[in-house]
Amino acid sequence: MNKKSIYVYIAATLAMIVPAPGRFACGVVLVLELNLLMLVGTLVRAFINRFNLQTTGNVLILSVMIAVTMFMRQILVTTVPEMAVQLGFVLYLPTVSSFLIGYMFGEEQQSLGRAVSRNMLHSLSYSVFALVFFLFRDVAGFGTITLLTGHGVYEKVLFDSGKINALVFFATIPGALVCTSGILILYVYIINKFAIVEKAEQEND
Repeated sequence: MNKKSIYVYIAATLAMIVPAPGRFACGVVLVLELNLLMLVGTLVRAFINRFNLQTTGNVLILSVMIAVTMFMRQILVTTVPEMAVQLGFVLYLPTVSSFLIGYMFGEEQQSLGRAVSRNMLHSLSYSVFALVFFLFRDVAGFGTITLLTGHGVYEKVLFDSGKINALVFFATIPGALVCTSGILILYVYIINKFAIVEKAEQEND
């Protein structure tokens, strides 16, 4: 992972997931939204390039992404209103995040298949990081694991986090920033190790 990717992860984390409630269920919703927006945005960008609509391209992409976000919010309000209330304005943050904007407005023209593969790979990679972040905050900060079910949000209590003052810190915004640093360092280390192993295997072949 290069420095540019690390900076993108930091910016995306500060903008999207640090302000969000530190619950794993919230993380699942935001990750699903992020990947849906990335896929739809990539398809719209390909449509714009195909029909030479660059003059109105940026407005079209933003309009579609905002529409997708509002549609997803309505689904949450209808099916899991509790989650819609918990997320609030946070649900709109992925739409205007530097993570999505960088790929939607900064990419060069390329084939649809290549664009989808490239953008979704980045999106899914960040999703893994985000889910680990939310899972850690949920378990350490609240002593729970929260999941989405057909009946709403299910909360499995693992332990009483209130009895361990040091862990309650991770439920706060400063705690979220500390989580970001620690998990990002570990994540980058693991990714780089895999890259080294893959490179070594290619050289041996």
